[in-house]
Amino acid sequence: MTVDLAVKVEPQPVGLAQLSSFLKTLCEENRMRILCFLMQGERSVCDLAACLDLPQNLVSHHLSVLRGLGLVTARRDEHDARWVYYSVDRTALAQLNALYLSFFATERVEPWRLGCGPEADCCLKCLTTGAC
Repeated sequence: MTVDLAVKVEPQPVGLAQLSSFLKTLCEENRMRILCFLMQGERSVCDLAACLDLPQNLVSHHLSVLRGLGLVTARRDEHDARWVYYSVDRTALAQLNALYLSFFATERVEPWRLGCGPEADCCLKCLTTGAC
């Protein structure tokens, strides 16, 4: 009986692509700063630009990216449609938290299993012959 230890099947956690997309988007500091302010409540681009000391067009760009990811929602003012207010989508945030926590769960960490080297001889012998 031969054992091929070089073949390793890497389990793909559910939502890995989505989590990766979230993290790539959130790694931009200004987007994180925008989310920090939006966690305090609904804000307009003007409010955010003033708080962040950034140009309005840059804040709008970052909000567009965050909206595309689904983390931020927009609402037009009922009386003056020129004004748009942004807020964090609680459902999307909960989904992001669940993905993050499931991927980085400490229960997923397994002890290292040696596949080669002097310390693995016993295991290799067991696998090939069935006895140590």
